Amino acid sequence: MTAAEYRAAAERIVTRDTYRFGGINPDDFRKAEILAQLAVSASISEAAETRAAEPAQH
Repeated sequence: MTAAEYRAAAERIVTRDTYRFGGINPDDFRKAEILAQLAVSASISEAAETRAAEPAQH
């Protein structure tokens, strides 16, 4: 998954619970937290791949 996909998944969990229950339950909060952490990691990896693919500038 890409960073954007992880972020969207986390947002879906939070939005769904808030809409249905008025507050997010702890289990879903943890899932959203994990997805957010994965989004950050994926974003860092994507940035590193982009930098590696760019030609070196002297």
